Amino acid sequence: MNREAPLQAPAVLPEDYYLTNFQKLLGFVEKRYVDLLNDSETDFLNTFQLLEEDAQKLYVRLASRKGPVFRTDKLNYPEITSIDLAVNELVGADLIQANPPLDIVGLSDLMTKSELLLCFPDQLGTYRNERKQALVNRLVDSGQACPDLPFTTLQPLYMEELRTLLFLFFGNLSQDLTEFVLQDLGVTRFENYPLTSRLFNSREELDQGLSLSKLWQEVAYENKKPDLDELQTLVTKLPPSSEFIHPTLKRRYARLVNAIARDLERQGALREAIAGFQQSYLPPSRERRTRIMARLNDTAGALALCEEIQASPASSLELAFSHRFSKTLMGEKRRRQSARFNERTLELNDNGQRVEFQVQEYFRNQGWQVFYVENALINGLAGLWFWDIVFADRGGAFFHPFQSGPADLMTPDFYRSCKDTIHHRLSEMFESHLLDTLLTTYNEKQGISNRLVIWPALRPELITLAVLLIPVEQLRAMFQRLMFDIAHNRTGFPDLILFDVENKKYQWVEVKGPGDRLQENQKLWLAFFQENDIPAEVVYVSWS
Repeated sequence: MNREAPLQAPAVLPEDYYLTNFQKLLGFVEKRYVDLLNDSETDFLNTFQLLEEDAQKLYVRLASRKGPVFRTDKLNYPEITSIDLAVNELVGADLIQANPPLDIVGLSDLMTKSELLLCFPDQLGTYRNERKQALVNRLVDSGQACPDLPFTTLQPLYMEELRTLLFLFFGNLSQDLTEFVLQDLGVTRFENYPLTSRLFNSREELDQGLSLSKLWQEVAYENKKPDLDELQTLVTKLPPSSEFIHPTLKRRYARLVNAIARDLERQGALREAIAGFQQSYLPPSRERRTRIMARLNDTAGALALCEEIQASPASSLELAFSHRFSKTLMGEKRRRQSARFNERTLELNDNGQRVEFQVQEYFRNQGWQVFYVENALINGLAGLWFWDIVFADRGGAFFHPFQSGPADLMTPDFYRSCKDTIHHRLSEMFESHLLDTLLTTYNEKQGISNRLVIWPALRPELITLAVLLIPVEQLRAMFQRLMFDIAHNRTGFPDLILFDVENKKYQWVEVKGPGDRLQENQKLWLAFFQENDIPAEVVYVSWS
């Protein structure tokens, strides 16, 4: 039943692919957002469109590269007839600045070590055995100015305006024109959903969105852990949460303050962390506040927050935390969680493979068909079963053509918006219809990006076994829990699923190697399995 797609020759991009994609982006933005553009952004659009094609190509080439300054003698674009003529036109149109002012650091980015030594023979001649960075440091420390250069340098202008246009297209600063290329090459494919909404409806919303995205880039810290001063500076840049009415911006703001507050907590600034988490309505803000209150010996405040969570939980993970932590606060001893679940210990000879693969082989030798699925199976089946609901035309759900799901998919807003259609679809589940629909959708949609579906992990054989051997009421229960809170319930599934066709049995198996423990989301799924008579066990592995 597994029909593999025939191998296709790699796509060959036309030589002007980058210009075509850039023009698509500009056309999309101009058609949907022209009323939000300021004078500078409008000037860029109008000026660029009046350029000759070679000048357009050169501008896009340079604006897409890491710069900000480039040497003309290093430019090599065979598809551009005359780079000199293109440069002259771009300079005349004020889209590029020729020979912009440079400091020593900027100059060093354009020159090799050998070129630096030739350019500064008196200053560096006796240090030629040092590394390039050491030479640059010497020039900076000496206050050396940049000399006249033997080559022309170019700096693309309107880069901030271009950043805004990219942001209007994608709605974020993390995606760029690479998305077009990956699609052209066939690496990624996206559903043909309707684009009847736009993300921003006012310049104020656009500016707020840009501001938040720029702050997100600062929060990323480029893999550097922030110190307390940096965090406190970021806090001063945060606008008050009351400024955000747009639902997407409210979510982004909440995620941003969660990230900053979590780092404040890690730095020991507990009261500042509480103040930060109070600005967020998204998990785990209330959980973190509760834990911090307990650390500050505010037991009454922590218990009150647990009660608030239980009255209106934002997620199943948050609700489970509140029940567990409130008992801890009241001094109740916790029973060993693992005693609630079926478990066993396997003693295996370690062959160097991942422990999950070794347990997989063990069960295969016991006669089971075994698949290492982790979170891919139930998420994938649900992605296929609810495909049209995920990609339905809802206000604000889709606003550019490179989305693998609606903007609110990982938020409570998705379930609230689609609750009725989700429950109606759940009521339609029965075995033959379910299997036929899943396989049909699999064949029709295979390879199209869907945040719930990991295509390499999903095959017709696995889909068929799952539907035939997992009772429909159990699948329905798993789907319902997943769709209620996709963000938190999409993880925590056991590593392996076992099928015994002859005896019409199946079983989930969570594998734990030596020293490994169950995570909270895994415990929640295992507890759910017990409540719904879904066969599952935890296998603890020791090495013989």
